[in-house]
Amino acid sequence: TALGLGLLAPTATATPEAADATRSSLASTLAFNREEERMAQDLYAALAAQYDQARPMSMITRSETQHFGSIGTLLSTHDVADPSAGRPAGSYAFPELQALYDGWLAEGSTSLDAAYQVGVELEQRDISDLQQAIAQTNEPDVLAVYQRLLSASEHHLSAYERGAAGSTSTGSGPGSM
Repeated sequence: TALGLGLLAPTATATPEAADATRSSLASTLAFNREEERMAQDLYAALAAQYDQARPMSMITRSETQHFGSIGTLLSTHDVADPSAGRPAGSYAFPELQALYDGWLAEGSTSLDAAYQVGVELEQRDISDLQQAIAQTNEPDVLAVYQRLLSASEHHLSAYERGAAGSTSTGSGPGSM
């Protein structure tokens, strides 16, 4: 890939402290990504319900559920506690995500056009967060999942941009990510 993964590989001189810091960073990022995917799933589900299962929200909600599961698998594989465990929809372990959910839900509830714009904003943020996460890890399984999620988020962004422009035709795209 264009990521230059060889440049991210640990060197033979890595200290145990550096390895612990890397593991801690990975755990934090995975936990945040888990909640971020759940927040997107919850937000899109709430907006889809409000707007009679409007596309692309109704389709992308299913995709976000798959993303949530993919990150959950990584949590298990890397022995990271699940921050989403026991939390109801609309309640998040990270205050930053809670504030985003609350604000975006209020904004998206004003009109269908506003809901599409919320989707654009959320996917732009998700793409940025995933790009940063990709740059900060060298774990092959994590990179593979992050790359799939990044591709899906790019498709989701396109779908929301089409919705904001007045076209909600999704073809074979975003719902299948």
